[in-house]
Amino acid sequence: MKKIVLIVLLITNLAWSQDTASVQLITRSLPEKVMLRWAVDKPLEWKRANEYGFWVERATISRNGIAVVPIERQRLTLSPLKPRPLEEWADLANKNQNVAVLAQALYGSSFETTAPSSRTLGKITAINNELEQRFTFGLLAAEQNYQGAMLAGWGIEDTSVVAGENYIYKVSVALPEESSIIINENSVYASPDLYEELPLPIELAGVFSDSSVLLSWNYDLLSTIYTSYLVERSIDNINYEQQNGQPIFNASEEKEKKQASLYYTDSIPNNKTYFYRVVGKTAFGEVGPPTKPISGKALKGLEFVPRIYKKEIPTDNKAILYWEFKDEGNALISKFQLLRGYKADGPFEMVVDNIPATQRKITFNDLKRINYFTIVAVGKNGVNGESYPAIVQPLDSIPPAPPIGLKGVMDTTGIVKLSWTKNNEDDLGGYRIFRSNNPKTEFSEVTNATFENEIYNDTVVAANLNKKIYYKLQAEDLRFNRSKFSKMLTVDKPDLIAPSPPVITKYEVTSDGIQLNWTPSSSQDVASHRVYRKTLNSTENNWKEVHETKLDSTFLDNTNLIENTYSYTVIAKDSVGLESMPASPITLNWLGKVLEETDIKFSGTVNRELRFINLSWKVKNKDVLEYRLYRGKSEEGLKLYKTIKGGANSFNDVSLEINSRYTYGLQLILKGGTTSLIKKISLKY
Repeated sequence: MKKIVLIVLLITNLAWSQDTASVQLITRSLPEKVMLRWAVDKPLEWKRANEYGFWVERATISRNGIAVVPIERQRLTLSPLKPRPLEEWADLANKNQNVAVLAQALYGSSFETTAPSSRTLGKITAINNELEQRFTFGLLAAEQNYQGAMLAGWGIEDTSVVAGENYIYKVSVALPEESSIIINENSVYASPDLYEELPLPIELAGVFSDSSVLLSWNYDLLSTIYTSYLVERSIDNINYEQQNGQPIFNASEEKEKKQASLYYTDSIPNNKTYFYRVVGKTAFGEVGPPTKPISGKALKGLEFVPRIYKKEIPTDNKAILYWEFKDEGNALISKFQLLRGYKADGPFEMVVDNIPATQRKITFNDLKRINYFTIVAVGKNGVNGESYPAIVQPLDSIPPAPPIGLKGVMDTTGIVKLSWTKNNEDDLGGYRIFRSNNPKTEFSEVTNATFENEIYNDTVVAANLNKKIYYKLQAEDLRFNRSKFSKMLTVDKPDLIAPSPPVITKYEVTSDGIQLNWTPSSSQDVASHRVYRKTLNSTENNWKEVHETKLDSTFLDNTNLIENTYSYTVIAKDSVGLESMPASPITLNWLGKVLEETDIKFSGTVNRELRFINLSWKVKNKDVLEYRLYRGKSEEGLKLYKTIKGGANSFNDVSLEINSRYTYGLQLILKGGTTSLIKKISLKY
């Protein structure tokens, strides 16, 4: 037994707890009160909410345009609102069927439902069905009677409101703290100052026919205000009586299929004028103003209808039509009319009028390529009888003119959008569309049947070697005569194929820079080649474009080069902006420019009084790591004498002998390890 109960709870939860339940809340503001109505939107939680009841809280947020701080909050009931005891329902339930249905949904011992089988799953389905029926019919009945909704604990009137005050009302289920059920609360804004008069229902129309009238009016535009409608009828446009016993409402549950209009059919005697109007009813029991009345009378339908039973076409321009119509009907009609159209469902235009009521044959001399004829018996009481259309087509072997104005464009997904000018033939059936990848070969038909519009979307494979695709059209009439081909249309395919990559074939590192040579991309639509460089021993280790060329395949990089390690690659770019894969990169070291002798200024001054020689130097635009100072008694005898840091620009030599000639040499060690030539000077001390 415990296992069965567990299965019931599990399946019930799976069926109804996929989404979190919520309290759905609406309001209506009147000058002297605010009316609220609510409901829980899931069956199982709806049942639990009825057991626990609802809390209604009002928060006053502003008064006469000034915010209330802190916000004033109060509960409108001392205890949760629950359905009133059954005995309090009796009087209202006896007067209103909706209240009786609501009471049965809440208190009835059973709600009729049928189990699919006697097995456990069938019993579970029956339990679910019964609860869902209680839920559905209960909410529907409450929507039709506000007094019943308040008896059920689903509505309240707040008569303690004050003009100039604005409120936020919150409705929540009074769930016990230990409950695991989740039912979201809801809030709504209201104020006596928000009162608006109810609008008139709109678009009331009536179609009067034999012994009946069909009324219709727009439901969708006022669906947030009116939940149901009442139809009223009058014979004098003064005294009106309600015709529908129960209000008319839209029972559709699917929003996307919700009908825009409501309909009501009333049976009335013929030849008598009636007036109709419609009034709307809100979910709070308010009845709005009536529509402006419409009037009309039902007329007895014509009992006899003509039938075209024979047609002759003696020439390409002439037709003879024969029809049947009972002689007893001659006294009921004033005449016949001949109507013609280009399609069986019209539209039709009258081509012959005032055909005598006794006539059963007519000759027509202005045939088109295609003709649909009907005979109309015009009744004396204004009610007509019309035959079924009969097609008349003279012999036609003349094809339509070739289509003109063919245009097309193809997008990157392979969809070709074609359009052309519509042909003017009356009997035009449509078009046939043909396509080819080669303008010199036969075109294949794209359409399997006659295409009736002037815009066509074709789908082709965009990413292939063909750069263009070609189209032709034929027009076709209703007798399948085809025109000659239209002028051929050439559609350019979007370029989806990137160019082939170039190949770096040669490089040379010189003191002037780095020389690159490459073999260009073999693709024919290449617009340019772009050279990218990356500095490896740098914080900005990103590829940067350093050169773009349309024709050349060589490049000397001497822009902003310093002694460092560089990587190079080349990319080809086509006319629509597609880029090739990068060429295999190469990595090269550039040691900088070789210093010329004129780039180093080296001099010395002899000071015999203080007994030293001052050596000074200046180097042109180089980053020097260190200086090497050489000394000797002759140029051949130079030896390394001192190593000096790169930031120095002078040195005092004090280790000297009087009456000696010294030769000095200065060598630079540059960043990257490059060494300069030795600059020499000779001084006598």
